[in-house]
Amino acid sequence: MKNNTFNTIIGVLTAIIIAGLIIFSVEEKKSFLQILIAFIIFIIPVTFISSFTNKTMSFLLTLMIIFVTYLSYKFEYHDIWIGVVQALVIGGAIYFFRIRKTKTFSPNSYKKNEHE
Repeated sequence: MKNNTFNTIIGVLTAIIIAGLIIFSVEEKKSFLQILIAFIIFIIPVTFISSFTNKTMSFLLTLMIIFVTYLSYKFEYHDIWIGVVQALVIGGAIYFFRIRKTKTFSPNSYKKNEHE
């Protein structure tokens, strides 16, 4: 019961943050295209952050972040940070609550426990 309440609270807080960012973007006339592009670029890496365990993937992720930061500063695309925050909030929630490393099923372990 306690875990369900915690999940509900996290879901409500995530929805409030995302709705607040969308309302802020509309009211301040932020670029929807910039927000959408940043969200699309960052949602997959944030969601599957646990799979970045080798040097190559960590290098590519860091390189992408550096270039996106540089290009957003150079071309004054300041609205992409709203999309990045949305990707962090949604992707972080998905990663934390759905995509965790779990112990895989072992038939040998199951058979061993069954006979004990």
